[in-house]
Amino acid sequence: MGNVGKWAIAAALIGAACAKSNATEPGNNVVSPGDAGPTVDAGPLDAGPADAGPPDAGPADGGGIQFGGLGLGPWPIGNVQYSWQDGLQEMPVVGVSTDENQNLWVATNAALYLLRPGDKTFTRFDGNSGLHLPGFAIPKCDDSAGLLDPCPAGEAAPPGISEIVGGGAGEGYLGEVFVGYWAFHDWTITDGTEQDPWRHSGKLDRVRLKADNSGALSLDVIRFDMVSNNTVQYWHNKSVVRMVYDHRIHPHELYVGCDHGVDKISPDKWHPPVGPWFLSPENQQSWMSDHLHPQACLHQSCEAPGPMTQMLADWRGLAIAPDGDLWVGGRYAAGKIVYIAENTEWWKTPRTPGGPSVFQPSYGDGYDGSCSGNARPIFCPPLEGDPVNISAVTVAKDGKVWFASGTLFNEPKDVPYGIASLEGNPFGIHDKFTYYDPVRDVGLSESDVRDLLALPDGRLVVAGLHSGLVIWDPVTGAKTPIRAGQGIPSDRVLRLQLDTMVDPPALMVATAGGAAVLRVLP
Repeated sequence: MGNVGKWAIAAALIGAACAKSNATEPGNNVVSPGDAGPTVDAGPLDAGPADAGPPDAGPADGGGIQFGGLGLGPWPIGNVQYSWQDGLQEMPVVGVSTDENQNLWVATNAALYLLRPGDKTFTRFDGNSGLHLPGFAIPKCDDSAGLLDPCPAGEAAPPGISEIVGGGAGEGYLGEVFVGYWAFHDWTITDGTEQDPWRHSGKLDRVRLKADNSGALSLDVIRFDMVSNNTVQYWHNKSVVRMVYDHRIHPHELYVGCDHGVDKISPDKWHPPVGPWFLSPENQQSWMSDHLHPQACLHQSCEAPGPMTQMLADWRGLAIAPDGDLWVGGRYAAGKIVYIAENTEWWKTPRTPGGPSVFQPSYGDGYDGSCSGNARPIFCPPLEGDPVNISAVTVAKDGKVWFASGTLFNEPKDVPYGIASLEGNPFGIHDKFTYYDPVRDVGLSESDVRDLLALPDGRLVVAGLHSGLVIWDPVTGAKTPIRAGQGIPSDRVLRLQLDTMVDPPALMVATAGGAAVLRVLP
């Protein structure tokens, strides 16, 4: 069994070691024949004209794809739903994304699906196609003892796929997507260490689409096995709970939020290891940087003398800032990671002796429970180290950063804290925190927020656990719900992504009943 249980252990730590946590609800995989399920209206939602607002391309992007850089794109300027009748064979859908060639990728726990422009039905890929799903372990893997053959537990734990994000375009391949997996945890003191027999479980695949001379499609799959840059003692990051890919500012950088910390990966720099040591600066450290996380400690400041219990977990909130830095939010803390290209340096804090922290700013450590000042972990739990359950982060066009909270395990301290906006000039000095109730202010029918995205026109898309979507304007208070049967296949939304490479943008919605791509919003 994979990450289905609840967080139960926070290791007492001194020095550089870190605590662990569990990841978000993976859901149950439901398999049904291809001709089963409801007939879904794939036509456009009668929602009036698109109002995407003016393009806001932000700073110079170093050659990336700016807002709307691909124009209208190859897909309909309307709203389309995809389900059983389109070739999907399992539910729920856990991810929907596009790459820079505008291939549409859809994932269930058990398979990856591809719809290329012009295709009528999806092409299905699974473990037999090279994905490292349960039962399809990578044969060999690098480890402290050298190349392990066979690789112990080098595969996903059930239920399988947790997350996908579309990647880039380049010579020699037709499309790219990154596939994240659930991992196995036993929650002992050795979990996530060199002594963990499941240290190679979970992780993620770089998947590139290729075709032979006959046009037959195949996948080129490279497994990214995350391990700390500074020592092979720590294999903390196993389950992938969120990924974002930078198409614009620092093109082709991938950020991976895990059950412990956040990694930066430069997939185009990957190469097979050369020489005796896979983790040398010339090898894995040249393309992967593992890992960073803002911190909080259990009911005390992390700067207090003596032993501490560091609380680090479930980085479900990732958002690329307009300056190319990375906003992150986890179960206990939040912050903004300053960008640097070199993967041998990105993971360090500070990056120079006596230099500033890489978190500019950081929220969570030093919080005294008073819900005042900048130390609060965005929301206001009783004490430092109590969970705030950040489920999403997004940056609006006016520069405000928005955070959502959604519970994970229904433990006594696991309460949803709603939605918060953060304003700073600069951030980290005298920030302004504003709080919103998802039911009263936004119009959801529940307090838990699954996901949150900022639209280019200043509005927000808010997803509940079981209450569909609401398009919400925080300035005017206007709110428009989108429920099952009104543009999305199910009210149980699992993931949102926004493709701004095309104009109007494409809002991609993964639900328990299928996928939706919305380009005409109310």
